[in-house]
Amino acid sequence: MTEVQVFLVRHGETALNAAGVLRGQLDVPLDATGEAEALALGALFREVPLSAVVSSPLRRATDTARPIASSSGAPVEIDDRLRDRYYGKWAGHSLEQVEERFGSVDAVPFVEARRLLEARVEEAFLDAIAAGAARSPRGTPSEAQQLGVVLVTHDAVIRTLLGRLLPALNLATVDLPTGSWTQLVSTPTGGWEALHLGEIPTSGRRPTLSA
Repeated sequence: MTEVQVFLVRHGETALNAAGVLRGQLDVPLDATGEAEALALGALFREVPLSAVVSSPLRRATDTARPIASSSGAPVEIDDRLRDRYYGKWAGHSLEQVEERFGSVDAVPFVEARRLLEARVEEAFLDAIAAGAARSPRGTPSEAQQLGVVLVTHDAVIRTLLGRLLPALNLATVDLPTGSWTQLVSTPTGGWEALHLGEIPTSGRRPTLSA
C-alpha cells in the first residue's frame, strides 16, 4: 500500500502579514522577509523526492512554490481551489476589527461560507494526491511505497484542511508562521496523522519521506 506524505506549506511573508491584517484574495507579492523564507524552503526541500508541487494562484504562493519546485525537480501546478478565503471588502482590515463588529469572521456578510471553503480545499487536496500518484515513477517496490506532494497555500486553507483531516487536533494551539511547513502522512486505516506542524527552516527539522 502506498504511503502518502503531504507537505502543507504556508507562503512567505507579505507586507499585509507584517501589518497584521486579513489578506484574503488580495494579490500582494512577498516582501523581503518572504522572499528569504521562500528561498530557505527551496533549500530545505532539495533532497525530498516530490511527485508534485501544487500552488494557490495568488502571487505570494506561486513565488513561494517556485524555489521548492526548482530544487526538488517537481513541476508546479496551479489550483485555484487553494486560493485564500474570500473576505470581500474586509480584506485589508485586522481580524480584531472584524470580530469587534461581527463577533467572528464566519458572521461577516459576503465572506466565503465555511462549508464552501471546506469543500473546495478538500477537493484540491485529494486531486493533488491523485495527480502526484499519476506522475510518480514506477520503480522498485520501495520506491513505489511512498508518495510526496507539496501544497503551497494560505493559513486559512491549511487550518481548514487540518480541521477536516485531524478533527481531534486543537487548532487554537497550532502556530503556522509564514514560510512554515506541516507534514501529514496517510495511515493504513485511510486517515491522516501529523508528523510536523508549523515547522520553519530554522527549526532544525527537515522534511523527509521517511517516518
